[in-house]
Amino acid sequence: MTPLRSLIIVVSMLCCCHSQSQSPPPLPQAFQCNFTEYTAPQTGSPPYVDGLPSPPFYASRGTTYYDWSRQAMIEVRYDYCVNIFPSFEPTFPCIFHNVNQTSYLISFNTTSLPPCCVFAQPWHPPPPDFLQNGTVLPVGPTPWYGKAAYWYELPDIKPPTGPFFYAFRNQGTTIPEVYLSFSFPGVTGWVQQNFFNVKNSAPEQSVWDVPPQCVPPAGETLPNCGFNPNN
Repeated sequence: MTPLRSLIIVVSMLCCCHSQSQSPPPLPQAFQCNFTEYTAPQTGSPPYVDGLPSPPFYASRGTTYYDWSRQAMIEVRYDYCVNIFPSFEPTFPCIFHNVNQTSYLISFNTTSLPPCCVFAQPWHPPPPDFLQNGTVLPVGPTPWYGKAAYWYELPDIKPPTGPFFYAFRNQGTTIPEVYLSFSFPGVTGWVQQNFFNVKNSAPEQSVWDVPPQCVPPAGETLPNCGFNPNN
C-alpha cells in the first residue's frame, strides 16, 4: 500500500494480463508496518537491487495502517511528506488519514498547506486483490538481501503519474503478503517505499478516529487541498 496518488488510479484498473504462475500475491485483509522511503532525483526506474535506488537520495520514515473491512488506510510520515507536490518541497511531516470514504491530508510545521484539508473524496484504498485484477507485468526477480524479490510493473498508469512498480517476496501464490516495496515517479525523481516490521493484524480501533483538526466547526467545511479540485 501508498502513496495516495497511485492508489486513487490503481483502484479503477479492471483488466488482467499475467499468468497464474507469475502473478503477485494478494494483500492481507488488514496489516500494519513501517517503511523507509527514498526520494532519488538522479536514479532510473525500478527494479533496484536490495530495493535501494542509486544515490544521492533522501531517506525518510513512516508507518502504514490498512484494514479493508473498514476500507481504510493511514500513512504517517515522520520526516518528509511525499514528493508529489509541484509547487513546494514537502520537507515537513504529514499524515494521509483515509477513512469514511475521505482522504484527509494533515500537515505539520508548514505554511504550504492548512493543518487539515480534503485531499480526495470519495476515496478508499485498493482492495487486497487489486493487483490480481489489474494489468501487471512481471519485471523481476532481483536480489533482495540474499533472497529474490519479484517485481511487477503497472503500465496502464502513464507518465508523469506512472508507471508504478511493486516488489514481493513470493509469486504465483494465493497466500496474502504485504509488498516489499512500492515505487512511483515523483515530481523531482523516483520514490521508493520499502516496508518492514509487518504485522498481518488489524490496527487498534482508535487508530481510525478522525483527528480533531479534521473536524470542522458546525456549519463549516474543511478546505480542499487543491490537488483534486473536483472533490
